[in-house]
Amino acid sequence: MARIYCAGPLFNEPERREMLEIGTELERAGHEIFLPQRDGLELARLEPIIAELAESRVALDALHRAIFSFDMFKLISWSEAVVANFNGRVPDEGTVVEAAVAWHSEKALVIYKQDARVAFEGGDNPMLTGLTDGQVVDSYAAIGGALRAQLARPGRLQNTLAIGFRIDGVRAKTADPQELARSLLEIAVGRH
Repeated sequence: MARIYCAGPLFNEPERREMLEIGTELERAGHEIFLPQRDGLELARLEPIIAELAESRVALDALHRAIFSFDMFKLISWSEAVVANFNGRVPDEGTVVEAAVAWHSEKALVIYKQDARVAFEGGDNPMLTGLTDGQVVDSYAAIGGALRAQLARPGRLQNTLAIGFRIDGVRAKTADPQELARSLLEIAVGRH
């Protein structure tokens, strides 16, 4: 089974409970997980202690760097895949960074969102959902199947860059919206 980094908001009890549910589902399926609220460095718990030990902004900045560095190590060096909880009208900015780093690092990535609130009609910003070719799961049970599919799909970064290169060529040739739309559809359909 895979080592999974669980990314998501942890700012209140319902968010932490939801992340625990995602982690529990993955562990039941036999995966080893990194759940930041359980396995990571918690800012809320450590910040007051650091502030007592060294009353300076430098100490707090060092704590922030430590949390970022540890999380990036677990995400990039330790994990094989990331499950990112995008619940909320707009996904948590830290989760968005973790999902983008996962995508760029060629990690399997599953976006979970079981929340009707979205920024755009019908879904989240395409710069976010594009990280998984628009595939978003909306139940804990669906995470496993999506994860298996993502783990079996290498080369996502190079494929995306090749599509972008083709689009750049079309954009250089025409500014006509009709012709551009036809070309984009042909490129998008041709990639599957």
